[in-house]
Amino acid sequence: MPKTLVAFFSKSGRTKSAAETIAREISAPLHEIITVKKYPRTYLMTILESRKEFKRNEKPELASPKVEDFASYDRIILGFPVWFWTCPMAVVSWLGQYDFSGKEIFPFCTSGGSSCDKATAKIRELCPGANVHNGIKANTIDSARIREWLKS
Repeated sequence: MPKTLVAFFSKSGRTKSAAETIAREISAPLHEIITVKKYPRTYLMTILESRKEFKRNEKPELASPKVEDFASYDRIILGFPVWFWTCPMAVVSWLGQYDFSGKEIFPFCTSGGSSCDKATAKIRELCPGANVHNGIKANTIDSARIREWLKS
């Protein structure tokens, strides 16, 4: 059985809740991606701030500690809210800290409407040498869906 880590970035708590459900279902440790800067409380202001990050290709500094013994993990389940049809720049910052060669990455997202497709393509671009599986939208997720997704 592959050694698995569930990593996630969450602003409102919805992605965190999905990550906790997944981690509990597969008995995997959780790692929260936390930025030094705090995003605004309102949705509109967060959108404006994140748009600036994307336009400037600004990768926010992370406050979360690095994952201990990251090399020992075979499979990374990576969650995030979809911002501008892709993963937030905080996730890009986190991905840049590690070598994902030979690892499996299973992305999942929470979103009001967008899928994980563009984010999955971005993760494939940022993690050459990794086997990046198709992502799923996890606004609501249950045991059967988790198990089926991780078989892919």
